[in-house]
Amino acid sequence: MSNLVESTRPASAFVQPAPLSGLHLLLTYECNYECDHCFVWGGPSQPGTMTVETIEHILKQADELGTIEWIYFEGGEPFLYYERLCSGVRLAKESGFRVGIVSNAYWAKSEKEALTWLQPFAGVVEDLSISDDDYHGSG
Repeated sequence: MSNLVESTRPASAFVQPAPLSGLHLLLTYECNYECDHCFVWGGPSQPGTMTVETIEHILKQADELGTIEWIYFEGGEPFLYYERLCSGVRLAKESGFRVGIVSNAYWAKSEKEALTWLQPFAGVVEDLSISDDDYHGSG
């Protein structure tokens, strides 16, 4: 007996998947936390950081695809590689993408420090998602 099921519906009856509209770039696997729930297994000793050249290549491919609207930078913790994060965000914005960042905000020890770290992203980053709850940092 075959495990395959034949459909009597025409191919046009099947729902077409939505086009890919966003990319989440793992700038690094390194993170100042080591959370048990981390789906990328980020941590202080995790190697692997994306180069600016790789970011440029991905942005070019995303542009060629023609459906990508959003580029998110995350990790690990992307702010550990601040200059590279700034470069990637700038390149993504200059390429016409909407830009977001996902961070645990370890760098926001005070309002003044947070504003200093975020200043280069003003008017560029449209979404800053903060991963800060009872589970983060509870490795």
